[in-house]
Amino acid sequence: MKSCAVIATLAAAVVITGCDAVKSAAARAGLTGFEARCETSLPETRIEVVTVPVLPAIDRSRSLGELTAMSGDAGSELRALGLTTAEIGHKTSLETMGIENQGDGRVCARPSIRVELSTMPMTVYIGREIAGDPCREAVALAHETKHVAVYRDELPRIAAEVRARLQTSYDNRIFYYRSRAQAQREAQAALGAEIGPLLEADTHRIKERQRAVDSPEEYARVAAACGGMVVK
Repeated sequence: MKSCAVIATLAAAVVITGCDAVKSAAARAGLTGFEARCETSLPETRIEVVTVPVLPAIDRSRSLGELTAMSGDAGSELRALGLTTAEIGHKTSLETMGIENQGDGRVCARPSIRVELSTMPMTVYIGREIAGDPCREAVALAHETKHVAVYRDELPRIAAEVRARLQTSYDNRIFYYRSRAQAQREAQAALGAEIGPLLEADTHRIKERQRAVDSPEEYARVAAACGGMVVK
C-alpha cells in the first residue's frame, strides 16, 4: 500500500505524485520510516516578500472643511489644506507541500510563502478651494509629498523586517501535523500570528513619523507661503 501523498493547503486539494521517487530517495540515503521520507523528499521552505510601488491618487474634490474633519482635527482653528490617507496592507499566499502518511493520516510539510505589502489605497487630497491656485496648490502638494515619502521609506524596511522574521521562524523546518485538516488550519493561523503583530507595530511607528512631519514649524512655514494660505 502506498503511504505518501503530496498536499497543497492553498488549494485545499491532494495531489498524488512522486511516491516512488520519495521511496527511492529515502532508500539511497539509508533511511526508513515516515520522518525519513519527510527529511529526504520535501522541497525547501520558500519565503518571498515583495512591495507594491507607492503611487498615490490625487483628489481635489473635497473642501477644506471636509479635509479638516477627515484629519480628526475638526475642533482646531487650523484648516487642513491637504491630507494623505493610506493603510499598510498585505496579501499572503501560503502553499504547503507535504507528505501524508496514509497509514495514520499524519502529515509533514514545509511552506512556500509569498507576502505582498502595499499602501493601497493611498490618496493625497488637496482642498478644492486652493486647487488650481498655482502657488497654494504647489505648497500643499509639496507638504503632502513629505507624508507620502514616509510610506516610501518605511515600506522596504517593513518588507525586510517581515522577511527576516519569517526566515527566522520557519528556518527550513519540517512541520508535523496529525492530519491534513490540522496542517491547513494551523499553517494559516501560524503565518497570521507572525505577520499581524509586526504590521501593527509598523503602523504605530508610521503614525509617529507622520506627526513629526506636521510639526509646528512646518505648519508655520506652509501657512506663511504664497502671501498666506488662508482661504476665506
